[in-house]
Amino acid sequence: MTLPNEGKKLDDNEIYSINNAVKDAGIQQIHPEKMEAWGDHLVSQLKKAEEQEDVMKNAKGCGKHWRTSGPLSD
Repeated sequence: MTLPNEGKKLDDNEIYSINNAVKDAGIQQIHPEKMEAWGDHLVSQLKKAEEQEDVMKNAKGCGKHWRTSGPLSD
């Protein structure tokens, strides 16, 4: 993928507008230059979500729980 418009990133208003356009009319309504920048934004969102997921896996208390059955079966 090429860099969006000389390295310029989309602002929040443009991202909101593109998301609405895709939901309402489909991806064909996005200008190709904006589509590249939007794709870059989506990739960065996925990377952030993946990093947060990795942090939660290592958090204290996550994962294994002490109770393996229902509360009334003890």
